[in-house]
Amino acid sequence: MSMWAGTCQLATETQTRDKRGVVSTSLAFRDVPCNVYSISAAAYYAASAAGIKPQAVIELRACAYRGETLVKFNGALLAVERAERSPDNVRLTLVERVGDREQG
Repeated sequence: MSMWAGTCQLATETQTRDKRGVVSTSLAFRDVPCNVYSISAAAYYAASAAGIKPQAVIELRACAYRGETLVKFNGALLAVERAERSPDNVRLTLVERVGDREQG
């Protein structure tokens, strides 16, 4: 596998309040190179037993990850279920949550 062959977009949520006090949330995306890992059948079924349905596992450079909880990957907006840190990299397990699917 070549290193950093994939890309994802990390999403930062910002909340703004208009002059009437109504809060709106917007997402700002930034592109980050990543490695894409397959999910083994054993890991998938173990996660399913715990009520988690992983959609993707990706790895980023630790310096690129700032604790974001949403990632756009392969056109889908996914939530970070788990982040495993090593000194140089962060491996993210991404899941689809209810309400995260974009309409279009």
